[in-house]
Amino acid sequence: MPYDDVDEGKYDHTEFKIECTAGQGPGGQHRNKNLTAIKITHIATGLTAYSDGRSQYRNRQNAMKVVLARLKSQEDEERHNSVNIVRSEQIKDMGRGTRVRTYNFIRHDVSDARVKKKFRTADIMSGKLDLIYDNLIKD
Repeated sequence: MPYDDVDEGKYDHTEFKIECTAGQGPGGQHRNKNLTAIKITHIATGLTAYSDGRSQYRNRQNAMKVVLARLKSQEDEERHNSVNIVRSEQIKDMGRGTRVRTYNFIRHDVSDARVKKKFRTADIMSGKLDLIYDNLIKD
């Protein structure tokens, strides 16, 4: 029996397990006798929703809305993650490469990551790069 809330193009009513139970809490004989509480489980994913009210029809609608919203949220998250993986593979490091040298003009030093040493900014800026390259060749 198809339900109004199930998107017929996307889900089939056979994908859901629907359980009717007696409601919880106060309500006396009416509450204990009538099976108005609904628990709907999407069989493939195991997502569940529970609705407990006076009307079984309304409970079925509410629980189905919750399950469908959770399914949509899960699909959106999976789609978002797959798009991010594709983007990160395409972008990689965007040609930035690795940091080779850091110029710190406040402390008056230049740090070279390849040789793991610091040099005076004035020397490097005046063109004495052989200080760095000599250390690079030694290592």
